[in-house]
Amino acid sequence: MPSVRTFKGGYRFVNFEGQPKDVLEEALIPQRVTIPLRQGFGGEGNCVVSPGEKVCAGQIIGSNDHGVSSPVHATINGVVEEVRRINYFKRDCLMVSIKGDGTSDYQKVQGATPHWEHLEPIELERILYLSGVTALDREGIPTQMRSSVILPEDACAIIVHGVGSEPYNISQNILLQGKNTLRLIEGIRILHKIMPNAKVYLALNSQRKKTLEELLKLSAQYDWLEAYALEPKYPQGYDEMLVPTLLKQKFPYGYSAANIGAVIVNLQAVLQAYEAVVEGKPLIERTIALCGPAFKEPVHIKARIGTALKDLVSLRIKEGMIPRFVLNGILTGPELKDLTLPIDKAYSQIIAIPENHRREFLSFLQFGPQSDSYSHTFLAKFYPTTKKTCETNKHGEERACISCNYCEEVCPVAIIPHLLSKYVQRNIIDETVMNLRIFNCIECGLCSYVCPSKIPLAKHIKDGQERLTIQGCDRNQCILPYFSNLKGIEEYRGAKKL
Repeated sequence: MPSVRTFKGGYRFVNFEGQPKDVLEEALIPQRVTIPLRQGFGGEGNCVVSPGEKVCAGQIIGSNDHGVSSPVHATINGVVEEVRRINYFKRDCLMVSIKGDGTSDYQKVQGATPHWEHLEPIELERILYLSGVTALDREGIPTQMRSSVILPEDACAIIVHGVGSEPYNISQNILLQGKNTLRLIEGIRILHKIMPNAKVYLALNSQRKKTLEELLKLSAQYDWLEAYALEPKYPQGYDEMLVPTLLKQKFPYGYSAANIGAVIVNLQAVLQAYEAVVEGKPLIERTIALCGPAFKEPVHIKARIGTALKDLVSLRIKEGMIPRFVLNGILTGPELKDLTLPIDKAYSQIIAIPENHRREFLSFLQFGPQSDSYSHTFLAKFYPTTKKTCETNKHGEERACISCNYCEEVCPVAIIPHLLSKYVQRNIIDETVMNLRIFNCIECGLCSYVCPSKIPLAKHIKDGQERLTIQGCDRNQCILPYFSNLKGIEEYRGAKKL
């Protein structure tokens, strides 16, 4: 077994109530889908279908040949009802609504074959691009079709990760069930063939010893692949932490791993790359973990992209409970307020936690066995195996900083959140906070989480960054001087703005 790697700082979330069971349900084919033409990494596609037109699942309905992007597909068979713009995650996004006919078949990606070893890299790239898989994860998968900010030959490292460091995670047992462990290795081989200059780092949760042993055996014959065990400590799954932990390199905070030649993909993305190349399956569905104590039974569900959120969650909430829905990460994920909006390629977890705005008398004295506490005060430390609750109540009111340094201890990038917060609150927005590396913040939210005074430290830091930017002092002055060979900087900026 490889030695366990980790980083300084961070926090280990354990025993949270509402973890998804190792159960995978197939959602019914929806009667109607609404598909965003901007999903995952890259710009918005141009709509290539019209209302009244009949479409097949797997048919490309949006593409853009003039910018960093990947095609978007119809996910059900049916007829285009409407093409219109909608506010989607604070962006004006073009949406295509399709009324389905109830059938479940789909149009396969042209050129896909189980004998992919005989294909040239450019042919594999074209299959991956046409499948839509190249839009997955934070920077996409590089191809000659401009699906990422770098080209395949620019990649020097591929990091495949399944660390599971969030409070709620998609189950590795579900992702790697059946023959999926073999498919994962084959998917990695496909990615390595299109990026032959890259060394592959397979990073998994150190607690999953059986999975690690199996993957070590399967990958032993490949000298370009190394497997690593990472401590499942939040935010280890962030690109900003994977790069220094595995590659021993500095990260250009505010930019992407691709800018230093690293391509980072999760297990599901690799498996969907395998499905595209070997089985010809376009990216029309996602496996999503339904997590959190507000669900009657937290499970995993495989659903077509474009399915309305309400169709997945409305009948699964506990009776009489009013939940808050959060996407992917409980500390930093966006709140899902409008349940009529659809799921897209970026969905991995939908987290439902109870709303609770009750004021509590002397709440700071009420830490108990079900409360997660960084300080491990009162009863919490005596009941380490008790399930922890999760809800929207802050369990206290904002008070003055007590200089406990908890935020400094957990900060994964070694900044001093409480000091930055004080400067921002006192309106000292100048080179002082820049020298304190305010732009190194990766917005993991841990400082706010562990603060016993309930100070929104992460919000204050973000406010400080925005005010510096307005003054003309941006992260370029703090970050770029330390990196002389970043790749695709202009392309990355353009893709973020589109």
